[in-house]
Amino acid sequence: MKATTKIKTRSLIACLALTASVQAAEADQNRIHGGELVLAPTQTNAHVRNFNPYNFSVGAFYAQDFIYEPLWIYNIAHPGQDFPRLAVSFETADDLRSITYHLRPGVKWSDGQPFSADDVVFTFELAKSHPAFPVGLDIQSDSNPNGLIVSMEKIDDLTFVARLSKPSALAHEHIGVMYPLPRHIWKDVQDPTTFANPEPVATGPFTEVRSFSMSQFKVCRNEKYWDAGKPYIDCLKFPQYSGNDQTMLAARAGKIDWLGDGMSDPEKTYVNGDKHNKYWFPAGANANLHLNTRKAPFNSLPFRQAFSMALNRRFILDVATFGLTTETQFPIGTGELYKDWYDAQALQPYRYLMEYNPKRAKALLDDNGFVDRDGDGWRDNPDGSSIEFKLAVPSGWSDWVNTMMTVSENLRDIGVNAHLSTQDESTWFAGTTQGDFDVYIMWTKPSATPHGTYSLMFATDGLAEGRRLEQNMHGMVIPEINQALDKFAQTQDRTEQKKWLTQVHKQVAEKLPVITLFANPDWYQYNDSRFQGWVTQDNPYVRPMLHLGVPERGVHVLNLSLRKEAAAQVARQ
Repeated sequence: MKATTKIKTRSLIACLALTASVQAAEADQNRIHGGELVLAPTQTNAHVRNFNPYNFSVGAFYAQDFIYEPLWIYNIAHPGQDFPRLAVSFETADDLRSITYHLRPGVKWSDGQPFSADDVVFTFELAKSHPAFPVGLDIQSDSNPNGLIVSMEKIDDLTFVARLSKPSALAHEHIGVMYPLPRHIWKDVQDPTTFANPEPVATGPFTEVRSFSMSQFKVCRNEKYWDAGKPYIDCLKFPQYSGNDQTMLAARAGKIDWLGDGMSDPEKTYVNGDKHNKYWFPAGANANLHLNTRKAPFNSLPFRQAFSMALNRRFILDVATFGLTTETQFPIGTGELYKDWYDAQALQPYRYLMEYNPKRAKALLDDNGFVDRDGDGWRDNPDGSSIEFKLAVPSGWSDWVNTMMTVSENLRDIGVNAHLSTQDESTWFAGTTQGDFDVYIMWTKPSATPHGTYSLMFATDGLAEGRRLEQNMHGMVIPEINQALDKFAQTQDRTEQKKWLTQVHKQVAEKLPVITLFANPDWYQYNDSRFQGWVTQDNPYVRPMLHLGVPERGVHVLNLSLRKEAAAQVARQ
């Protein structure tokens, strides 16, 4: 265990060094406590009082990272310089069949009860006994026999061990990101999937729900938070906005401190002459189309190939997404964020699937029986059944709405009857788990390595009907991918890892479980008139986005504090 322990110790030192450097860089700033930070992490027609951190239609947007903290936060922007949270260190066994975590001493839940290994083990057992509860752990079970985690066992109050079903050098990617729940509260919950958790008890920096209405709510500081002196901010305020236009109107007027909306011309749409309205859009994770491969016509590979070739990606990049997205070279579901992992020579034969070629797409459909059989002007399935499907997208996301509108037009140009379906954001998110859909546009989740992204995209525990995960909505089981990912996880040698990742890339390109679109920008806008400590292009200490699925937002908010001028204004009020 010594070798792996040494590796993890260096990782921890790097984490602490990064934290220290951030603090040192800000040492000359006058850290003033107070103020209410106004955030817009999502859009909805009305707020619902739900703070369940594993409710991905409502609660997780606000509960994760602000109210509940994970064991560990990966610093995706600076690999190896992570942020230990409820855990402070871990060791992987020499045989890679277990991983031992050491928890942070002195942490209390917001009601004063001590946080311990009992809570972590309880969260694991809760997820194991409620498979529909989307904790995100790859748990071995009858329905998921290839799952990674067999058990979690308490060693003492501050130590637990996770036993693995197979050797894995990367188990921490799966386990470290979990958000533990308080056993003394949740043990009496009958069904965690429907529990709204209206009065959250948590360990995060903001836990006290001070006010709540359908149009706005406020969550204030946790006086028992383990990081002494933090948060600097008193409260987080979440106003309700139903779409980009409404959000931008408020943002331009300086009424929102932090948001992450897609936009066409940020100087006109957001800055609008206000020196305090600022933005930064670094290249981020990929956006893909998830076709429901468990029903026709999406269960046909030739149809999926024709679908991909029908898309005018250049128009999508330059016009639909306003020139702010980045081209993805190969049909592998991931883009430029992981370009150093590409074997371009091995992937070049699949490049044609990313090229706009409606003529070839039509010919492929013709050759495979997707022709107009009833004379209505639209192609039908080979069995004669009609093809008509919806492309689901949140109504307020203008860049993605434009993208899906273009996809619809491109498909209709080759005789496929596809319709744009705009939905309220909460409705769109709620639909992801049910498997009752045609085509969804969805982001990918970055990880310390591409293994984490692909593990989510092909997680077998998220393929059961009624409890799919947002990353594997396609519903396709590809054993060769899971086998290659297993081999990747059994070595720390990057050359070997790249070899196995190339096998994953080739399988994705050959079977097309998702249709690759582009790399999204990391949408990030902020107003610095009242608060300081923001992530900037010159000081990119973490990924800057406010969105769900970016745990670094918890680190970001802890570095924000009132400016002197704003503090004086608060004092006058």
